[in-house]
Parts: sequence; structure tokens; C-alpha cells
Amino acid sequence: MRGGRWIVAIGAWTACMAAISAVGIGKIEDLRSALLESTARRPAADSPSASPSPSASGPVPRVLTSPGGNVVASCDRGMVWVEWLRPADGFRVQGATQGPAKESRVTFKTDGREVRLVVHCTDTGPAVDVTLG
Repeated sequence: MRGGRWIVAIGAWTACMAAISAVGIGKIEDLRSALLESTARRPAADSPSASPSPSASGPVPRVLTSPGGNVVASCDRGMVWVEWLRPADGFRVQGATQGPAKESRVTFKTDGREVRLVVHCTDTGPAVDVTLG
């Protein structure tokens, strides 16, 4: 019955790993939810010194393109917010700042090539300056 003990031991190990994974996945989901909640944009409190937003319906996201990838950004009260970014095929995100800030920097990189973006707000919404390197 020596082989039977191994089967029981492997079965017990598998059950333990499944339980640990289930607990771990739950904790990861809790952490993910907490992070999303803490970074979610909340409407700024209106104050007499605050300038009005460009439209009554709120900031409108805009897709900004580059050879290294795309960025979706919006502006609110002169501050830029990067909603999401997607590297082009073969590129990866080397670094990025989400905002809100006066400008957001994103770097897409591939072997031997780098594309740097500086996203900022204009009177008409988000705009991007692209530098190839």
C-alpha cells in the first residue's frame, strides 16, 4: 500500500494548494478592488476659484496615437488624466504617469526603439507631444 500513501499525499497536497489558491485569489481580488477604488476619479468639489469644466457633461476622453502605442486621456480643469494605454505590437510600456497632473508622461519601448509621449491639456482637450528615440 506504499503507492496508495503517495496518492493520498498528492491528493491532500492538491486540495491544500487549491484552498490556498482560492483564498489567495480572493485576497488578490480584494486588493485589486481597493486599488481601483483608491485611484478612481472623483468629481472635484466646486469652489469659487475653480474654473468650469469644458462641457456640462464632464471630460470627454480622446484617443491619442503614436508609433509606440495609443493613449486615451481626458482633461478636467486643466489637469490631464490618462484613462488607459495600449502599446503597439512589439512595444511594451516602459513607464507611465496616470495623473491627474499638468502633464502625463508615457514611454513605449521595444528592442532598440523608444517612443516618449507627453500628454497635456489644451483649450480643445488632451493633446500629445511625441518624441522618437
